[in-house]
Amino acid sequence: MPQTPIRLLTWNIQSGKGCDGQIALDRMIEYIRDQGPLTVICLQEVARYFDEYVSPMQPDQLAVLCQAFSEYTPVWGAALSWPGPQQDQRREFGNLTLVNAPLLDKRLHSLPGTGSTELWQTPRNAVETLIEGPQPIRIFNTHLAYHDTAERHAQLTYLSDLARQDRLPTRAKGQGIYAQPYPAQATLLCGDLNLVSRSDQYHWLTQQGWQDAFQQCFPGQASIPTCGVHDPEQWPEGPHCRDYIWLQSLQAATFTVDTQTPLSDHQPLIVTLEPSVHDTP
Repeated sequence: MPQTPIRLLTWNIQSGKGCDGQIALDRMIEYIRDQGPLTVICLQEVARYFDEYVSPMQPDQLAVLCQAFSEYTPVWGAALSWPGPQQDQRREFGNLTLVNAPLLDKRLHSLPGTGSTELWQTPRNAVETLIEGPQPIRIFNTHLAYHDTAERHAQLTYLSDLARQDRLPTRAKGQGIYAQPYPAQATLLCGDLNLVSRSDQYHWLTQQGWQDAFQQCFPGQASIPTCGVHDPEQWPEGPHCRDYIWLQSLQAATFTVDTQTPLSDHQPLIVTLEPSVHDTP
């Protein structure tokens, strides 16, 4: 029986704020629904009870998204969690992965910071999910540091080390919590990485064994802009790429960036993976 293609969408939704300045999460939900069957949905900048980022009608964006995609298993990663307006509420901001496939494992990683006193910093994390595929596929959904290049490099190093550990020879196995039932050679890293295409950090990732899914499908072509396309006020430098899907031991069959939608200051990316697992060159 042929394998069902794995389709993944990643999108920094800017807490539902479109380039018209309106916070309207329902528009984004409708847009995602219109993309057809998706195996995994990776969203960044999801907010809960943050007055600065949410609509008064929908203060808990996590709850809204979970209800809208009730057929998916939600894996939520709050990068920060502060007391909210009521005792049973938390002001949170982070990444959400929605999985419509057998979920084998999940973890949340707090990413390192540099403790800079000169540059703005906010806690960052990566949501890790392990889904069933031709072989188990590990997915990291993340949003990396913007202001501090050294902080971002530390976070990229952390994530690359995690992927490298999964590719090591089988470690000693025990019982219970010491068992390792789902070894994964195939890894996908996606999200708003806040690194510019063809930067030193982009090249560093390729040296660590990562492959840009866009380049797999369109070798040698300039990256399609994923940011600053419709919002020159926030991004006076104009259209550029800072959102990616990176692969190890996986091959992209198709890759698209929707540069037309103005529903966020970032553009949504969709990848379809080939059904077989490939060795990284």
